[in-house]
Amino acid sequence: MAKAWAGRPGNRRFLSKVLLVVALAAACAWLPPTSVPSPPSSTAGLEGGTETGPGLAASLQSFGTPVFCAVVAVYYGMAWSQAQAFRVEEESTGETKIDAPAKKPRIAALDSLRFVLIAYIASGHFIFTATSNKFLLKLITQINVVVGAFFVISGYVAAYTTTELFQRKGSKRLDNAVEFAVSRIMGHWPLHLFVLLLFTPMFFWVDQKYSGPFAGLWNGTISALMLQAWFPTSAEVWNAPTWFLSALTVAMCVLCYALRLLAGQKKAELRRSLVFLTVLALIPKIAYSWDLNCWGIMEGTLNAKTHPNYALFNQLRFSPFGATVEVLMGAAACRLVMMDTPKHAQQSGSSMVPALGMLAILLLRATGTIQINDMIIRSGIFIPLWLTLLMRIHRESVGPGGPSKGLPAVLCMRLLNFLGGISFPIFIVHGPIGQVFYKKAVATAIFGRVLASPQPNGVHWFFGVYWAVVLVSAYTVQKCFMESKAVAEASKKSTAALVKFLGGA
Repeated sequence: MAKAWAGRPGNRRFLSKVLLVVALAAACAWLPPTSVPSPPSSTAGLEGGTETGPGLAASLQSFGTPVFCAVVAVYYGMAWSQAQAFRVEEESTGETKIDAPAKKPRIAALDSLRFVLIAYIASGHFIFTATSNKFLLKLITQINVVVGAFFVISGYVAAYTTTELFQRKGSKRLDNAVEFAVSRIMGHWPLHLFVLLLFTPMFFWVDQKYSGPFAGLWNGTISALMLQAWFPTSAEVWNAPTWFLSALTVAMCVLCYALRLLAGQKKAELRRSLVFLTVLALIPKIAYSWDLNCWGIMEGTLNAKTHPNYALFNQLRFSPFGATVEVLMGAAACRLVMMDTPKHAQQSGSSMVPALGMLAILLLRATGTIQINDMIIRSGIFIPLWLTLLMRIHRESVGPGGPSKGLPAVLCMRLLNFLGGISFPIFIVHGPIGQVFYKKAVATAIFGRVLASPQPNGVHWFFGVYWAVVLVSAYTVQKCFMESKAVAEASKKSTAALVKFLGGA
């Protein structure tokens, strides 16, 4: 069995990378004692001071980042080599005509992946209220890295549902750009507005108490119209996590036109598009790191006082243009799989490989072994691994036997599918519920104190209560609002009216 696993091309490449890392780590262990410099002043209070010590731990902290960069270079080199081999093969054989099925197979594993993402992000937003353990905080607050995966999967699903299998063309759903954009925006706007209205007394009361009624009205307006992402220092007003919807709305307005282009591309052209988009995503991150000399910080552990330039960081992470690039990357990756021949589908490696790679990156950054900032890690390695994961899960899910083994089998478990089905309501409600329990002004007014109890070496039990309330609320919202026939009918009429008003009818 082990021999068969190692015999697969994708897994052989993975083994070679693992062996390279092990060899370099072993070499580091034999290096003489090393002085580990303290991080920049903005993070000194979080990371501790200068440490000196012999052996593997100290060596890894000094040499972990260079070793990681070397492994990434090897990874990209092998990916480039494989892409060239595929290009030559595709040019020699030409395009293979394959009859598309009457109905596209549903990829249920993608719903579960959405829940995995939101579970991590929702926990990261409030984990500081439950623990003061530095390792746990660093492990679970890498939200700025993981949130990019949300944009990518949105583009991936949009491409799968609106372009044709095994054909270089889009479906009729791309004919009307206005209808395309409005229908997708209306897929998330009604619930956003409903929860915003439900918690308006809390949001407005806090704003008028500290900044006055005008600030409350302004913040409510940009939140309701999903304009937050255009205001970097105000993007997290009211229901803070919904800045994501603001950026996604812009991406949806661009995606229809981009999908028409991507749908017509050959596989070699799609690979070039992915390279171009990856470079385009990396350039502003490199510029940010260069200008602030903040290559090694962990932004998730910093705030406006400890970050070297929080406004510039916000401009980068909330950027609608950056979100659009990541959405397009997901769309291009999906088109690559949709144009697969049976041979290409069989050449794909195991989805466990990129999944373990992403987990290893989060763990190594939490231990300090890798010291590269959130922005570079996000665009340079995490999203490429996430794209690989999506593509391999897609291939495994629609391949012979379907999602009956490996990671897709786990992701298609009934519980995970159920949680995936309520992942969007979880995303919408977890922020306001967290404010009720943990925001000082609100919690003090309701409970007489903030319900936070950070533990030095664990997670306080009340964090479980918070999650239970979030899950019950999300399920209630799903049943009573998302699945309501009255809401669906009102949303349909509103969509049609907006399309007509904007000239798309």
